[in-house]
Amino acid sequence: MSASPEYPISEDLSLLAALRFLGRNKKTVSLTMIVAMLGGVVLAYTLAPKYRADVVVAPAEGGSSVGDLGGLGGLASLAGINIGGGTGKRTQEALEYLKSRIFASGFIQRHALLPVLFANKWDSRRSQWRDPADAPTMAEGVDKFIKRVTLVVDDKHTGMITLSVIWGDRIAAAEWANEMVAEADAALRERAITEQDRSVEYLKSEAAKTNTVEISNAISKLMETELKNAMVARTRDAYAFEVIDPAVPPDPKDRYSPNRPLIVAMAAFVGLILGVIIAAMRTRAAKPGREASLDAC
Repeated sequence: MSASPEYPISEDLSLLAALRFLGRNKKTVSLTMIVAMLGGVVLAYTLAPKYRADVVVAPAEGGSSVGDLGGLGGLASLAGINIGGGTGKRTQEALEYLKSRIFASGFIQRHALLPVLFANKWDSRRSQWRDPADAPTMAEGVDKFIKRVTLVVDDKHTGMITLSVIWGDRIAAAEWANEMVAEADAALRERAITEQDRSVEYLKSEAAKTNTVEISNAISKLMETELKNAMVARTRDAYAFEVIDPAVPPDPKDRYSPNRPLIVAMAAFVGLILGVIIAAMRTRAAKPGREASLDAC
């Protein structure tokens, strides 16, 4: 079968032609690959290592419902009381709080992490920013902390939540992970206690206004539920997050990044591409006025 005049066989980039081209220019390609691989090795061993510390928690479910309250569902809602089926929602709220910017901001402030997050801009000797005009803001710190330092994964199948901290100091990474869970749990506990106390006060005021026995009894049930929830919040060790596997400092050799073998392999691939380009340009320059063909012998 004759070849199409628009695509002559002599111009087809076949595998055999490519191998012949590489064979003729193996010195150029090999040298370029070696140089690139050496650069990859230098880069892989120059980049500061980062470690990943994981803490695994389970939602600490709890709470109780008040049963049939007749028409007092609206009153319960006003008082901030969840009537049954609220544990899933509470778990999701706790998870979102753990990932929230407001919690990250508070954690950074409490532990004075801005100089740690932006160590290259901090003068530790003078305890001030090297360039006050270019000092990082809290918003920048929160953005870096959420996007590059922490990772929260919710496993829908097991219900487990994994909080990971990725940082250059492996001991600090484990400490931050455990402290974040503990502080988030404490904040959610305090918020719940405050809401329950406010709900009880509201119900007391409503009970004082009514003369109906049925309504008074229903309000008493609501108050009993809130008092039970408050007792649970105050006495239970884990309110929102129950730690299943606390974070421990990773082994010094257990680096999260850089992936040195991958960096060297990528450098070798880039070197191969550059070597082929350089060889093709040299072939073209050696044959002025003619198209350099990869399958020429």
